[in-house]
This record gives sequence, structure tokens and C-alpha cells, in this order.
Amino acid sequence: MDPVFADEVAPSGPPSPRVAFLTTYPPRECGIGTFTYDLVNAYDAIDPSRLSTVVALTDYGAKYDYDLHDYQGRVRLEIQADDRASYRRAALEINKSRTQVVNIQHEYGIYGGDDGDYVLDFMAACTKPMVVTLHTVLPRPEGHFRQVTEQMVNMASAVVVLARSAEPMILDHYSIPPERLHVIPHGVPVFTRKETIRRRTKGLLGFSGRRLLSTFGLIGPSKAIEYVIQALPHIVEAHPDVLYLVLGETHPVLRSRDGEAYRNSLIELTRSLNLTDHVKFNNRFLSNAELVRYLAATDVYIMPYLGKDQIVSGTLAYAVGCGKAVVATPFTYAVEMLAEGRGVIVPFRDSEAIGRVVTELLGERRKLLQIEERAYRFSRNMTWPNVARAYLELFRYTSYFRTRTAIAV
Repeated sequence: MDPVFADEVAPSGPPSPRVAFLTTYPPRECGIGTFTYDLVNAYDAIDPSRLSTVVALTDYGAKYDYDLHDYQGRVRLEIQADDRASYRRAALEINKSRTQVVNIQHEYGIYGGDDGDYVLDFMAACTKPMVVTLHTVLPRPEGHFRQVTEQMVNMASAVVVLARSAEPMILDHYSIPPERLHVIPHGVPVFTRKETIRRRTKGLLGFSGRRLLSTFGLIGPSKAIEYVIQALPHIVEAHPDVLYLVLGETHPVLRSRDGEAYRNSLIELTRSLNLTDHVKFNNRFLSNAELVRYLAATDVYIMPYLGKDQIVSGTLAYAVGCGKAVVATPFTYAVEMLAEGRGVIVPFRDSEAIGRVVTELLGERRKLLQIEERAYRFSRNMTWPNVARAYLELFRYTSYFRTRTAIAV
């Protein structure tokens, strides 16, 4: 089912359903939490008299009895991710509340159990209609992973995917009626694309006179940032004013296992290539406002990722939403988002191709601006107010479903 966007929805209508979002949530540093924070704020802005509830997944395990996250505002309940019983307790509380719809923001790694199967305990006990938003969809699911997903989609009243390319992956592998599957894109900030904003923001960040390349997100080997650094000597030769910004902290799971080994290898590579004046690392989790500020100043955004099957990327959505010229490897979401001249695809693990394409874009300003304009126009239906309206229509539809009967587990 196609989403209905804001410019297609009349401002009047029945009240917004009361929604409980099951998710990670700020200040926990997690992309799913950041996504939901933006969605909740945009959704609640439609009808501020009916604010949403957040059921927050904590990441410290059942052995602790105190809160490591200073949750404020909409967080009403918490689930300790590794405490299986807490999923059922939260569902029973939701059942007693005035909640009309539960939206489960789903990524396998944030839930406890094998392949995150503890979420099934929540779903089995919850009697409210549930909408599951899938942030990861695999093209060839197997074994227990597939079984967990099958059970989730069977218990859900509706399933949301964030990309068109995910539709056949769901319909081909799981027994879900097509009318229960919906595509609602990843949201992006409301952003005005102007060259004067780029120049002014560079100045505010202290980068006046520099051509800026950037990559942001939780850093780890799958981001393959070394291929950009290896491409820089060729780029710098043609454009000596280039500066590459690596924005974001090391992924917490990777940091707990390997420390800063990957980041340190990037720093050492930068030194060995005499590029310390052309690469800047910002090792912290940036707020959305900071990310948008850096994107506003960026000339070329680069995503040399290694994971071919990545079905969605918030960083790519934000870059396109801010009207950036993106150079990316051919992972699934990039192929969809950057089609029809909205960006440039380069082969995996190919520093030479990255260097050649980026050098060309920086040298042909007209071509770069054309790519930016195509990306910006394409992303207008992806702004958070539009995405929130699409969810509103889905929640309204779903809230008409009868209350479910809890499933014994």
C-alpha cells in the first residue's frame, strides 16, 4: 500500500490515534532512537493534544536496577533489552492504557534473545493493534532469523518498510497479504537548499575556502572509510583546498569489543599519506542539528560502504534530503535513492573510482549542482512532516482493527 503524504491529506479529520512507540530513544546513542525521536515529534505536532508514549529499550541488562539514560518527556515505560520478562510486563501495561496503536521500530540487534526474538514476547502479550517498522530486511533470510521475522509479520496488523526494494523481499519470503505491507520512506529534515547557506555554514564551522567532503554515522570497518582516504592524494592534487570530514563516534558495540582500533588505523593511514591537513575526525555522536549543519556545508557526501544488502540508511536519506551530491557504492538503498542521476555509484573497494568521480564533481560545478537539485526535488515527500502524515493515515486505519487476544507463550 502506498503512503499518503502531507500535501494529499486534508488537515481536518478524526483525532490522531494515541500511539505507543517501542524503540530505543535518546539520549541512548542509536540510529533507531534518533529516527523515532524525529518521527514522534513530527507526529505529535499534527495534534499536540494527544501526545505519544515511548516504551524505551535500555541497553544495560537486567542485572542493573537503575537507569543509565536520563529519559525525559515521552518515555513512560522501559524494557531492559536482555530481561525477557520485562517485555511481557511492558505489554500488559500498554494493554491497560489508552494507547490505540503500538508502533514497533524494529532492528534485530536492539532486542534481546537470538536474532532479537524477545520482541515476540511483547507482541504475543500485547492486545493492541501493532504496526512494525522494519529497518533491516534481508534478501535471503534463513533459519531462525527468518522464523522470527515470520512470526513478527504474522502478529502485526501492518508492516512498514522504508524502501521500495524491500517490498519483494518481504512478499517473496513471508506469508503476509500485500495490503498489509506499506512503504513509508525514511524521514529527512526540512531543509532549504541555497548556495549562500553552504558558504555561510562553512564560515561558521571554520572551513571557509575549503571544498568539503564528508561521511558521518557510527564508525566501523563496514563504512570502508579507508578507501576515501586512499583516494585523497589524487583529489588533493587537483583540488588542494579539499578537506574530508569523518563525523561520528565509533560504533558502541565495536568499541566495546575492539576499542578504537579501526579509527586509529584510519588516523595512521592519514599520517602515512601526508594528509593530516586534508582529513579531520570528529569522534562523537552528533545531534541532528549538528549533522544538518555539516551537511549544509558539504560539497560531496561519500558512502563507500561494503554491505551490499543494506536496505536503508538514515545517513544517505539525510544527505539526499539536504540536496547533496552523493558518491556511494552499490548497496541496495543507494542504488534506489541515487537512480536517475540523483548521485553517482562507484564499485566496492575502489579508491581509484572514488578519486576520479570526486575530482570530476569538484571540477565541474554545474554537474554537481544538477545532481544536488535532482536529489533535493526527489526527497521533498520525505520530510518529517510528510512522513508523519503517512504514519497518521496508517495508524488511523490500523486503530479500527479489533483488539487482539493475547497469545500464550
